[in-house]
Amino acid sequence: MYEFRRPPFFSTRETLRSPSGTSARGADVDSADGGTMANTTKTDVNVRGLFDDFGAFRTPTTSDFDSVLTNGLVTPDANVLLNLYRYTEQARADLLAALGALGDRLWIPHQVLVEFWRNRETTISDARSTSAKAAQEMSGHSVQAVQTLRTWANRVALSDDDLDDLRDRLGEVFEEVRKKINEVGEGEWQHIGHDTSTDPVIAKLEPALTGRVGAPFSAEDRATSTALGQKRVAQRVPPGYMDAKKDGDGAVGDFFVWEQLLREASRRQCDVLFVTADAKEDWWRKERGHNRGPRPELTAELRARGGGRLFLLSPKQFLEVAAPVLRLSLQAGSVEDIERVERIEAGATYGGWTAEALEALFRGLAYESYVNRVDVIRRAAETDGHVEAVSVYDICGYDDGRTLKGFTKPITRISRNLQEQGLIPDSAVPVLTAEYRNGPGPASGFRVHPLLVPLINEAGDDEDS
Repeated sequence: MYEFRRPPFFSTRETLRSPSGTSARGADVDSADGGTMANTTKTDVNVRGLFDDFGAFRTPTTSDFDSVLTNGLVTPDANVLLNLYRYTEQARADLLAALGALGDRLWIPHQVLVEFWRNRETTISDARSTSAKAAQEMSGHSVQAVQTLRTWANRVALSDDDLDDLRDRLGEVFEEVRKKINEVGEGEWQHIGHDTSTDPVIAKLEPALTGRVGAPFSAEDRATSTALGQKRVAQRVPPGYMDAKKDGDGAVGDFFVWEQLLREASRRQCDVLFVTADAKEDWWRKERGHNRGPRPELTAELRARGGGRLFLLSPKQFLEVAAPVLRLSLQAGSVEDIERVERIEAGATYGGWTAEALEALFRGLAYESYVNRVDVIRRAAETDGHVEAVSVYDICGYDDGRTLKGFTKPITRISRNLQEQGLIPDSAVPVLTAEYRNGPGPASGFRVHPLLVPLINEAGDDEDS
């Protein structure tokens, strides 16, 4: 068990802002953008401080989180509720306990539940197939490992008997891992199904959310909000513009959540903690690929609507911050499991790559006049991941005397830049590697990593449609 000590409790500002920006009870209040302003009879609006217009850049302290968790508004996004189906049983129990312990501070925008119920059964089906998917990916890693072994064996002239022995031993290890994956997956899912009357997630969520879900938009309000949301998406006003390509009202779903949250925060006049597994830039202020806090526009909009400070946390961060404040004892491994799910959702589906990251790689190659590398990658993916050297010469229009030495360097370099930007993890698989069928010498061909083949082909299908 993880034992947490509750940090010293700092008294919080008990009342929030009147329209004039001062507290009715005489306490200090925050300025419009996150600075603290003394309660004086007269305030010179032209006198500014370091954080007056830049409150989104203030790093939250322990007492800040203590305050919002005990006196503010805490709202989980739909993806947080849906991820309860992706966690291990102990991680699920700990996160549900944290949500339940919030009491009246927990509040759910109606749109969050719209998206929860819309995606629940698909999430359950996807989560049930996680083990099968992991086992399939393990097969891809096995193929790559054998290929790496064979390449090395050719270079050192390893005997066929020794190569066969190493390959068999490698296969046994991967098979053992695959069996363990399936065993664990079956155990985790034996109690979860589509029936809401027997679903343990629903059994815990229902009492925790009773009386804490906001009302839906009226028909007139929904029409107005839809039009406004679509306008904001077109103008790339956060949040939600990263979902511009979604069908139906999916493009304005995040705005609906945000608008309903703004209204409740304005009614309560309090600070807000929004917990989301969404790591996209239309929610987060990013610095060198890292999430540093909410977008300044969101912080300012919440203030303008009468709310307090805005805090954003991932589910993992929320559990770590909430445990000492809510006096929870976390089970060993819960935080690590939630972090694992976040990492997977951040881009580990295809060996660490996402469609966005792949598109960024292709754009970078085209910008540097290496579009022929993109063509080679696509051709390799179309032919089960492998392309012969002779085809590379044909695709690129090279003459026979040209060497292919260094052909993959631009791909490797741009991929490294994407890692530094946080678009792909350090563990992301290489997109294209050279093969040497006859040992050291000219490359005999090139191979796309097996885990990337379906992603590349899907991207090609999207362009053709």
